[in-house]
Amino acid sequence: MKDKAFDELITELSMCEKCTNLRKKNNTDCSLINIYKEGSLAKQVPSIWTAWTHRLDSSLMIIGQDWGPYEDMKKLHEAYLKNPTPEAWIQLIESEKSLTKKMLTKFLIESAAYNKIVLDQEKVNQIFITNAILCARKNNRYRGNDIDLKQSTLNCSEYLKRQIEIVHPKVIVTLGYYPLFALSKIFSFSISKKLTEVIKETPIIKVNDYTIIPVYHPSSQIKKEVQLEQYKKIWENR
Repeated sequence: MKDKAFDELITELSMCEKCTNLRKKNNTDCSLINIYKEGSLAKQVPSIWTAWTHRLDSSLMIIGQDWGPYEDMKKLHEAYLKNPTPEAWIQLIESEKSLTKKMLTKFLIESAAYNKIVLDQEKVNQIFITNAILCARKNNRYRGNDIDLKQSTLNCSEYLKRQIEIVHPKVIVTLGYYPLFALSKIFSFSISKKLTEVIKETPIIKVNDYTIIPVYHPSSQIKKEVQLEQYKKIWENR
């Protein structure tokens, strides 16, 4: 049932062109690349994060900002095609050593241990991870103002909502501001314009059947102890 619903969502995503010719008011090109037109690439989502179609029963969903550069996704997918097995895919994902990925894993494992929950890399690999922005960047940078974060987040919000409905996690963790912004639009709740204020005012957000835990981006310049306090709430509410 979930597999079929997810396949239908991928098909709809493949026809979306909301961000493929996106420009800001000053005519800056903020276009993204729709990876869902490429069949197997979209289905596997060859990022450093997740093979998401195998995680539809996860009770925990993590939402990041965007997948990053298309070229990185394409290279990883091409490497996967040389040995298209689940084992090879896991090795590819784990071979990527980005700071964000390492810090996220570290915070998840340490915060779980604080709550006397044993969480290893294998269990981390079962978490459903997605993004507020579901297409890929044209450029080779993971950050920068060369994409329209707000508009692309709004454009993708309906597809993100569908993922939440399909997976139906108990806890949703948002990394940084824009994933939380997306949920505020989907579920019609208000948030401050700064993540620090949101976390201080509403460190836990309950909406419908979901518990939303906003956390700082794992590579942000926030003290480890401060970050961990918020990550601990994931396991207290799971």
